Amino acid sequence: MVDIVRSRAFTRLKFSYGLKAELRLADDQGILLTDASAAVIVMHMNPDGLGFLSGLRLPVHRGYLVDLRFSIGGVLLQVWGKLTSRKTADNQYEYMMDFHPPYKLRPLLVRILNQELLRQNPADYKIHSIYRRLNEYRMRTDQKAD
Repeated sequence: MVDIVRSRAFTRLKFSYGLKAELRLADDQGILLTDASAAVIVMHMNPDGLGFLSGLRLPVHRGYLVDLRFSIGGVLLQVWGKLTSRKTADNQYEYMMDFHPPYKLRPLLVRILNQELLRQNPADYKIHSIYRRLNEYRMRTDQKAD
């Protein structure tokens, strides 16, 4: 089940049951700090970042990267990002992560999220159409800014 959350520049897809992901930590150049990994649950996602739940208490600063691997809509993704916030949720921590670099993944993620939205809500083409137009506009605006 996918819910739509509109509270940022991009529409976020909220995964009611979450997506299982594998988390690893890396330095700023992307070199893994350890071979160890941990399971986390991706709760929501947009083309700029995502939110996930973990039992690990990670520091929130920009001195390292988080590497997440998960599957969405039959596509295996590996995304890198920096943690921007942490909240306590029951006996877990809820993290917000911005993708790094932010613009390289955006076109792919927009397509994947649009496909997932259609797959989960096939009768809701109006929302998909609005989401697609909004993202096309933002991508044109971002390209002009670069």
